[in-house]
Amino acid sequence: MTLVVREGVRLHYTDSGDGVPVLWHTGGGGDGRMWEIAGYPAALPAHRHLVLDHRGHGRSDCPTGLEAHRLDEYVDDVLAVLDHAGVDRAVFVGYSSGGVVGLAALAKAPDRWSGLVTLGCVPEPDEDPADSLDLAAHLRVVGIRALLDEVGEQEDVPAPTWLLANLAETPTEMFALLLEAWARDVGRLWVDLPRVDVPTLFVAGSEECPTDDLEAAVARTPGAKGESLPGFGHLQTFWQSDVTAPLIADFVTALDAGRLGAAD
Repeated sequence: MTLVVREGVRLHYTDSGDGVPVLWHTGGGGDGRMWEIAGYPAALPAHRHLVLDHRGHGRSDCPTGLEAHRLDEYVDDVLAVLDHAGVDRAVFVGYSSGGVVGLAALAKAPDRWSGLVTLGCVPEPDEDPADSLDLAAHLRVVGIRALLDEVGEQEDVPAPTWLLANLAETPTEMFALLLEAWARDVGRLWVDLPRVDVPTLFVAGSEECPTDDLEAAVARTPGAKGESLPGFGHLQTFWQSDVTAPLIADFVTALDAGRLGAAD
C-alpha cells in the first residue's frame, strides 16, 4: 500500500503491474479491494493499476465537515495520486459516484486522462440536488447497511456477501457527507459532457438507467460508447464482473491500440 498526503488527508492506494496506467475509483461505499476481489485489474494484465481508497474509505483518512467532501477535493485527490505515482496520463475507471469523480476530473484536467469508463454512472439532464439531500438524510436515519439492503431488494439477483460487507465498512457519515457536498454539483455533469474529449464508455444496468437515458448521454458526449446490461441493477453492474470486466478490457485494449478516438 502506498501513501500520499494531500492537505493533511492521508490517501492510500496500491500500485501494481506495468503498462498503460489505469486508475480505479469506487463509489459512496467500499474501498479499492472491491476491484481486486471482483477481478477487474486481473482482466487487464498488461497494465499498471492504481487502485485508490478514496477519502472516507478503506485505509484512507475520514475527514469531517462538508467542505472536506466537495467534489473538487475528490478530483484533486486523484490528481495527487497521479503525481505521486509519476503518471502523466491514465485511463479512469469509476463505479457509481466514482464515475462522477472521473467526469469532473476530465473537466478539470483533461490532459491527465487518456480514457474514461463509468460503471453505474450516467449523467442526466434533469438531476435534482434535492434527491441527493433526501438520500443523505435517509442514510443517516437507517445506516449504510440498511440502505444497501434496500438497494439489494430492488434487484433480482442477490449481491455476494463479500461486496455487501466491503460496502458496509464505509462509515455512514462519510457517505452522507459526500451526498450532501455533491448535491450542488450534479447538474454540472450533463453540462460538461460535450467537453469530454477522450474516448468514453458508459456501462449501466437497464434497471438503474433506462436505455433512452444512456443513449442520450452517449449522443451528448463526443467519442462515447454505451453498454446497457439487460436486467442488471446498480449492485449487479459492479459484481457481475464476468460480464462487465471484459467490456472494460476490450475498451481499454482498443484504446491502447489506437482504435478509439474522441471523434469515433
